Amino acid sequence: MNDKTPAPFIVCIFSLALSVFLLTGISAPAQDEPEKRKIPIEIEEADAHVPRTHKAAIGIAIDPFPVIMSAVDARFGLSVQPWFGIGYVKVRIDISHIRIPNAIAGTKYFFKNEVNSAGIVGEGFFNKNFDGFKVGTGFGLWDTTVSHRYFSKRGKSISAYWTIEGGYVWRFYKTLYIEPCIALNVMLSKNTISLYCNSYKQFPVFGEITLKFGLYFDI
Repeated sequence: MNDKTPAPFIVCIFSLALSVFLLTGISAPAQDEPEKRKIPIEIEEADAHVPRTHKAAIGIAIDPFPVIMSAVDARFGLSVQPWFGIGYVKVRIDISHIRIPNAIAGTKYFFKNEVNSAGIVGEGFFNKNFDGFKVGTGFGLWDTTVSHRYFSKRGKSISAYWTIEGGYVWRFYKTLYIEPCIALNVMLSKNTISLYCNSYKQFPVFGEITLKFGLYFDI
């Protein structure tokens, strides 16, 4: 460029180059900024869809069957089942009291059949969320008391039993669940009560169908 180049022309070229440089430098970060904001949002959305696994928990189940059966004879009944679970295994303690209605367990000489039982059951699940299909087995004690129809004395016996069961746990809301279950109980000793030359014998094997309601907490 020679000395004859006009000064205004040089100033114009310089201003144009500076403007292009500034616009290019500002626009690049502005385009990258939305992409940087999307990264944590996408990560959070992906984590929200990951299924949760319950590795260990404590819970409690209520069986309304003894309550209903006892209410037939206007008596008190209950069944409370606290439990602890880890992985695929759950250990449950069964505590119950039931008044078996006279229409079912009453005989010519005996009535007012009341049973207290306590047992421990181990259950195995097919997943780690304490729901779905399960099988279990355990042992317990069966304490039976009956009254004689013609005398005031009451008879009592205590026998051990073995139980095997199967069922399905349906979690309908978070850790609230419903559990239909079937079980077969086998007496391991004779369960006979004798009063005034009269004997009362209970069935050596009996089954039951229950519908439990429960709640558990992760630990």
